[in-house]
Amino acid sequence: MLRKFDTVIVLDDSSSMYGPSWTEATEALSALANMAGRYDDDGIDIYFLNSPQSGRNIKTDEEVRTLLSSVRPKGVTPIGGRLDDLLGDYLHLLESKTYEELKQIKHRNYIVITDGQATDDPATVIASVAQRLDRGYFPQTQVGIQFIQIGNSSKSARYLRELDDDLRNQYGIRDMVDTTEHHGQLTGEYLIKALIGGINRRVDNHGAKSVIDR
Repeated sequence: MLRKFDTVIVLDDSSSMYGPSWTEATEALSALANMAGRYDDDGIDIYFLNSPQSGRNIKTDEEVRTLLSSVRPKGVTPIGGRLDDLLGDYLHLLESKTYEELKQIKHRNYIVITDGQATDDPATVIASVAQRLDRGYFPQTQVGIQFIQIGNSSKSARYLRELDDDLRNQYGIRDMVDTTEHHGQLTGEYLIKALIGGINRRVDNHGAKSVIDR
């Protein structure tokens, strides 16, 4: 199933991630890259909230460790701004293609790994993206966004709950966002399960055509 999707990691590199959380993220993403390399020639992409560094088509733990060791967590948590950049590029690509060309473009899952609350407003960014996807009649699984908490901050957990509530109740957007609070140590296996779980839920809600048709 995951071969049908591109996986994009958006990793919080704010100052609060320095130390154990950064080590935990490194280990989890290293394992994820190894697993992804076995099922998908595209591997995974990794971006950061603050650092301009990035990694494309990563397939090995060594690539992950090299990339994350080059980034020192610092600064704030601009989740909305970063998603606006990344999702904007992808939407521009989708909107520039013909119906036949779109069949060659993979659907995309964004995994936002964070230990705190955003310092900007990701809800309005996501709502705007959802509206553009609706206007273009793109499938429900064209874009998935998963917020996954790393660390056990109660403030972070509450923020994710409130973000989920706002997106569902205030904006009433299409079914494209999942939020997951802290449930123990983050691992590569957990990330895979979260990815598959989010896809399966959307397919169950909207049918298999949401994956294969536009």
